[in-house]
Amino acid sequence: MMSQRRGNRSTAEESEANLDDAIKECVRFIVCREGSKIPIKRAEIVKHLNTTCQTLANQVNTVIVEANKTLKRVYGYKLVQVEAKSGIQYIVVLTEECDSVQSNVNDPLQRKLLVAALTHIYMSGGPVKEDDMWKFLSEAGLLEENDHVGRKILTHTFIRQMYLKYFKIGEGELARNVFEWGQRALEEVPKLFLLNKMAQAFEKSPDFWCEQYKEATEEVNST
Repeated sequence: MMSQRRGNRSTAEESEANLDDAIKECVRFIVCREGSKIPIKRAEIVKHLNTTCQTLANQVNTVIVEANKTLKRVYGYKLVQVEAKSGIQYIVVLTEECDSVQSNVNDPLQRKLLVAALTHIYMSGGPVKEDDMWKFLSEAGLLEENDHVGRKILTHTFIRQMYLKYFKIGEGELARNVFEWGQRALEEVPKLFLLNKMAQAFEKSPDFWCEQYKEATEEVNST
């Protein structure tokens, strides 16, 4: 009887140790992937856990939940489930809104383009037509008129990273591609930061733009 209890205890301890290993491995995998800003497929996490720790399918949810707790506590990150055409995907975002985009985007040009694009959309009060975006960025001196490489940063890189959405509206001759804030931007980028940048540039008070100021302050008060 005592031998059986010891055996049960040993099995339970081993199972708990395996779960801890899986959680650590899950955290390591997510942190390594975070740098690319590309959404992580749940299937990729499952495959990695199965390969490295032989994690059982019925343990995966527990592992991801516990890994998310560690990400928040140790790294200041959190997993956010995002809309995907096939399967579940996650993005890794900061748990606290930062006071700039600097810590999120390393490349200086990309950072300037992102701030400018998000600001233009925000100040426009809704989706911005593609042609209007190129004109704005050209007039701001951030993109040459036919800089297709630069444009690809907006239409591909920022889309994959979910800072922006890029989609078609309308039909036929009226069809237009537009840009809109993506889910990562909504999670990470404080609108008040962008509005303060605008205020500094135009030497105005942030509340000069009434609607945007109201939206930005409501966002702050809701967090």
